[in-house]
Order: sequence, then C-alpha cells, then structure tokens
Amino acid sequence: MLADCLARADGDHRAAYARYERRMRPFVALNQALATENPGGPASEESVERAKNALSLDG
Repeated sequence: MLADCLARADGDHRAAYARYERRMRPFVALNQALATENPGGPASEESVERAKNALSLDG
C-alpha cells in the first residue's frame, strides 16, 4: 500500500504519506476498536468482518 502511494506521488513523499494515511485510517480505526469492543471477551463477528473489509486496494 505504501509503495503504491509513493509510486503514484511523482516524487512528492508528503502527498504519498497523506494518501497512505487516508487509505489506511479506516482499517486501522476499526481494528483498534476491536480491542475495546468487548473487554474480557471476543469482538462480535460483525465487527471483525467490518474491520477485515475496511481496507481497499483500489485507490
């Protein structure tokens, strides 16, 4: 993902990192939320599926 963002940025690493952040943020946020959803127990299957599918390689 990072390599793709860097390749598309025409040498502008700041733009590449900003793009990477925008693309990764939903995935990271949903996966971090899994840790606190159900303290002492597993996260719901729905939350796990949503987190797994939050990353899009198109874009």
